[in-house]
Amino acid sequence: MRKPIPHILASLLSLAMFAPAIAQELEDELVDAPEIRRYSVEVIIFKYAQEVSAGSEVFIPDEIAEEPELAELAFEEELEILEEPTPEPEEEPEPLPDSELVLLLEEEYQLGEVLEHLTRLDVYEPVMHFGWTQATWPEEQTEAISLHRFAEPPEDLDGNLTLYLSRYLHLVVDLTFDEPAVPDEPVAIDGSVLSFSDERSGFGYDDPGPVRFRIQENRIFKNGDLRYFDHPKFGVLAKITRVEEVEEEVEPEMLGDDPRELLGGVEQ
Repeated sequence: MRKPIPHILASLLSLAMFAPAIAQELEDELVDAPEIRRYSVEVIIFKYAQEVSAGSEVFIPDEIAEEPELAELAFEEELEILEEPTPEPEEEPEPLPDSELVLLLEEEYQLGEVLEHLTRLDVYEPVMHFGWTQATWPEEQTEAISLHRFAEPPEDLDGNLTLYLSRYLHLVVDLTFDEPAVPDEPVAIDGSVLSFSDERSGFGYDDPGPVRFRIQENRIFKNGDLRYFDHPKFGVLAKITRVEEVEEEVEPEMLGDDPRELLGGVEQ
């Protein structure tokens, strides 16, 4: 029998000595790596009918800031250029981790019966129904998702949603709903105000512009929770469930054509 070459034998012994340490190091890295959890979110946004009262709650709508004239903007930009020194270039921030957003298919929705119930009632008007799955990260590493990424919202609805995971799971709803303002009393028509007129009466209504209502809330969710974001003018229903990773099943090896193999090798 041929004896093993000394240097090959030494290499094999070295590998045998260091293999446990390498395996332990790889195991420690896997343990220290944070678990990336994936959640499914389903949302229904609806309006209340105009005749529904908001109750005794006093709600002050947000003021919509008027956009300055283009000439004013250009003049202000010139002043800023003259007055402010040239800023030093800042380092580019690190890119946020990918949330791996995937839209849900209609057959994957869980709130179909809830939507049908809202539709049957006269006091509600559903305007959007959508869902998605995503990986979750801490708040500082999570970007808000615009409504336009899920579906095309109505013209009077805008905003975004943010799902992040810290100690607890959070969903941040930041939505605005614009409603045309209706003046309380008619006013006499003259050239100094913009008004809607009634030619038969000679009176008109001032145009105060749209009124903006807003939901801005940060709620904690548990797995499977269905929560309601309330507002006198519109509302949001949201359900969040954990997406469990399904272990891939190992397909059994194909058996041959021998009948004894199909019977487990038992002779008949």
